[in-house]
Amino acid sequence: MRNSIFRKDFLRGREERNVNEKASISVDACGYQLPSNYRNKTVEIYLTKQKLFVFDLYTGEEIVEYDLSPIPGRIICTREHRREMEKTAQELKALVSDMFERESWKKFTERNFKTFSRYVRDQCLEAKRYFLAKDVDIDILEQALEYCLENDTLSFANLNDTYAYFKRESYGSKDTSQEIETLDREY
Repeated sequence: MRNSIFRKDFLRGREERNVNEKASISVDACGYQLPSNYRNKTVEIYLTKQKLFVFDLYTGEEIVEYDLSPIPGRIICTREHRREMEKTAQELKALVSDMFERESWKKFTERNFKTFSRYVRDQCLEAKRYFLAKDVDIDILEQALEYCLENDTLSFANLNDTYAYFKRESYGSKDTSQEIETLDREY
């Protein structure tokens, strides 16, 4: 560490914090992201006027250092902490590719991984967040996949937005037709 006097003061000022299920801690009404392996665990923090230091509770090693945010309500994170580092990129790609058995899903994931080869982990994380363990309407997903493939919009964020649009349109049209039927009956 820095010097022994600083170290003694530093250790005295630490306090424990619980990490939530999203792997973040709250400090002065702001959220600070930690690596995902600290999810639902306890860590130690040390605050200065400008910095937040977060330490592993058992090893005492520094996990991360952040500049404190002067704006309440912000979520502060680094890209590395959102990534799943315990799995290889190949394992993540295989998991995402196998999420749906549709040929269009396979085609989309292949093109996505080629287009965003430097950001495969980020893309896999988005795919899992948007489509894994959710009630996905396969017909609407198929429509969104075809649209994204035709228009070369190959990120999972774009696919999610397209899926949400087609889902709203699909359910919206039923609501409109029901409204019209109701109105016709009233007259």
